[in-house]
Amino acid sequence: MHILSAQQISFKDVATEQGLNFVHDHGGTDQKFYIETMGSGCCLLDYDNDNDLDVFFLQGSPLPGWNKQVILRNQLFRNDDGQFTDVTGESGLGATSYGVGCAAADYDNDGDTDLYITNFGEDILYRNEGNGTFADVTYISGISNGAWGSSAAFLDADQDGWLDLYVSNYVEYSIEKNPWCGDQRNGERAYCDPDVFTGIPDRFFKNNKDGSFSDISEKSGISQLNGKGLGVVPGDFDGDGDMDIYVANDKVMNHLFINDSVGVFREDALFTGVGFNENGQAEAGMGVDFGDFNRDGFPDLFVTNFSGESNTLYRNDGNGFLTDITFASGLGQPSLALLGFGTKFADFDLDGWLDLFVVNGHVIDNINIFNPDYSHAQRKQLFLNNREGGFTEETNQVGGALLTPIVGRGAAFGDIDNDGDVDVVISNNNGPANLLLNDGSPQNNWIGLQLKGRLYNLDAIGAKVTVTSGGGTQWSWVNPAASYLASNDKRLQFGLGPDERADEITIVWPGGGVDRIENVEANHYYLIQPGGEISAIR
Repeated sequence: MHILSAQQISFKDVATEQGLNFVHDHGGTDQKFYIETMGSGCCLLDYDNDNDLDVFFLQGSPLPGWNKQVILRNQLFRNDDGQFTDVTGESGLGATSYGVGCAAADYDNDGDTDLYITNFGEDILYRNEGNGTFADVTYISGISNGAWGSSAAFLDADQDGWLDLYVSNYVEYSIEKNPWCGDQRNGERAYCDPDVFTGIPDRFFKNNKDGSFSDISEKSGISQLNGKGLGVVPGDFDGDGDMDIYVANDKVMNHLFINDSVGVFREDALFTGVGFNENGQAEAGMGVDFGDFNRDGFPDLFVTNFSGESNTLYRNDGNGFLTDITFASGLGQPSLALLGFGTKFADFDLDGWLDLFVVNGHVIDNINIFNPDYSHAQRKQLFLNNREGGFTEETNQVGGALLTPIVGRGAAFGDIDNDGDVDVVISNNNGPANLLLNDGSPQNNWIGLQLKGRLYNLDAIGAKVTVTSGGGTQWSWVNPAASYLASNDKRLQFGLGPDERADEITIVWPGGGVDRIENVEANHYYLIQPGGEISAIR
C-alpha cells in the first residue's frame, strides 16, 4: 500500500501580498441574468518571454441595472520575480466586453504567445507584437464568433505546423429575453437551469499560415451537432498521432471528435464510452482534462460536473474505448455535494503519479434556500494518486487555503514561482482571485521541460513525451488547453520521487520525428528542440 504524501503539500494564497489583486464582477443585479453565474476564466502565459508565468484574467461587463462606479475590463499582470504588476493599459488587453474564457499559444509562429478570448458577444483574437503589447486582429484574421463562447483551444489539427482554433459555444441567450426561474410560490428567484436554453454548435477555424483563419466548422464536421459546450481539451486519445477533441457539455451528451489526421472529425463519444456516465446519463460537464493517471501510456479523461452528480473519471483502455471508473477510483462520493469547475491532472507531490485538483462553487447564489445541503461558496479539492488505480482525497489533511470557501470557476495550473512544483491561479465568480502557491521547497525531485519547434508549431503542441527513471515510466503531452475557460503552463513537469535523474527522455514531435535524450539531471527546467538539442534554462 502506497503511503500518501499529503504532508509534503501546503497551499498558501498569496494573491494579495504578491499584487495579484484582480476582482471579478459579473455585472449583475437582482434580475438573475443567466450570463452572470458561469464565468470567468484566466490564462497563464509567458507573454514577455522572460521564462516566468504572467496572468491574464477575464472580467464581466455591466448588465442592465448595474451602476457601480468601477470600470470593468480584462486585466494582465506581469510576473516580476514573485510580484505582479498590472500592465493592462500598456498591453492593450483591457477590453470591456463581457469576457468569459481564453486560450494562449503562438498561432503565427513568430516566437511569442498570442491570446484568444471568448465573450458573451464577439470574441477577440490578440496578436502579441513582441514588445509588451498586443494588437486586436480579430477582423483582419477572419475570425468571427458572436455566440456565447466558453472554453477555447489551439491545436494543430491537420499537422501542417500551424495552430488551428477550436471554440466551444454554450447556449442561445439574450439579455432582452431573460426568463424568470425559481420558486413562484415564495417569490424566490434563481438562475435558470440550462435545460431552459437551446444548445448551439461549436466553431472551428483553420490557420491559413498568413495570419488569417478560415471558418471550416461545417467542413470539419464540428458544427453538425448542437451542444452546450463549457470545457474543451485536445488530446491524442486513440494514439494515432493526431489530436482529437473532447468537449464537456452541460446536461446533454458530451462530444469526442475523432481526428482523421487532416482536421476532419467524426463525433464518437457514445461508441467510445465518454458521452454519458456509467449509468447512461448525461451530466452537467464543466471542467475537463486528459492525463495518464495510471501510467500505461494512454491519456485518461476527467470531467467535473454539477452538485448531486459525481465528477467523472474515464480510464482509457487503449483499445479505442474508455471506461467510467469514477466510484471504483474513489472520486465519486467526495464530489456529490459539490459543483466542480476548473480542474487538472498534475503531480502535486512530485512522486511521479498524476493527482487531481478541483475548483468548486455553486451556480445558484441562493442555493441554500432551495437545498440547505448545498452552499454557494465551496472548498477546493485535492485528490492524490494512490498508485493502485485510484485516488484518495487529501483536502482536509493538506488544509489551509484549500478549505477556504470560494465560488470557483476558471483555474489555471503551472509553476508560477519556478520552484519545480505546480501552483494554481483561480478566478472566482464575483469576487477576488486566488494565487495558491504550492508552498515550500519540493521534497521530491523533478524535471521541467519546455519544448520548442523549429520554424513551425513553435509551442510543440501535441508532442508526446516519455520520461523513464528508476521509479518507472511516465507519459505526458504538450497541451496548455484544459480545465475550464483557462490556459495552463505549456511546460511539462515530471515528478521523479527520490530519483536524481531521468535515465531517458523520448519526444515524439508533432508531425513526426523522434528524439531520445539520456541521463538528464533532476531539479532543472530544460529547453528542448528537434534534433535532441537540450539546454538548462533554470
